[in-house]
Amino acid sequence: MLTTLLAFAGIGLLFAMIPGPDFALIVRISLIKGRMAAVYSSLGIACGLTVHTALSVAGLSAVIAHSPFLFKCITYLGAAYLAYIGLCSLFARAPKEKDRQAHPQPEGNAPAASGRRTAGSAFLQGFLCNVLNPKAVIFFLTFLPQFVDAGHAVPVQAQLLILGILMVLVTGAWFVCLSLLLAHLKRFFENETFRRRLERVTGVIFLGFSARLLASQ
Repeated sequence: MLTTLLAFAGIGLLFAMIPGPDFALIVRISLIKGRMAAVYSSLGIACGLTVHTALSVAGLSAVIAHSPFLFKCITYLGAAYLAYIGLCSLFARAPKEKDRQAHPQPEGNAPAASGRRTAGSAFLQGFLCNVLNPKAVIFFLTFLPQFVDAGHAVPVQAQLLILGILMVLVTGAWFVCLSLLLAHLKRFFENETFRRRLERVTGVIFLGFSARLLASQ
């Protein structure tokens, strides 16, 4: 079973590295909000995967995937949330210099209330971006069972749980590493012109993700 788990972890990592809404969100938050916000967003993505894992183990992923009503609800909610992020990015206003001096962006372990709000907001964005992605439902429904051995001494549900937890760990680790890497680049793009352009570009990208999600119906 160890060989199966290693193969699953490798393929799962490749899937996690494919650019998508989660990837775009981490890039945006890393380069605009900074390291800690991006790490919290990565943890939110990992927590979103725990929800999909629980649904898969409980057999609810199949129920959702085969229910046109439930699947459309998740699709529309996911598309609406991606569009919301896109519009927020497009219409984001850069803070004025005096505002930045009065309310500096907290980094590291700063205990400021604004830092906690930023961390909470980043975590929620990552969580919702992942948990409302209907493609994650299909992924867990079709990908995990391929690595389940029905004849193994370990029950099928337990195998699904192990695979799901492994996917959570692999994906979370990847996005945390990506957050730390991009945060090192943040200092090279501190000018407001770049920040505004990045917000516009990511806004268009998220709107594109939303439109593609709706078109996939």
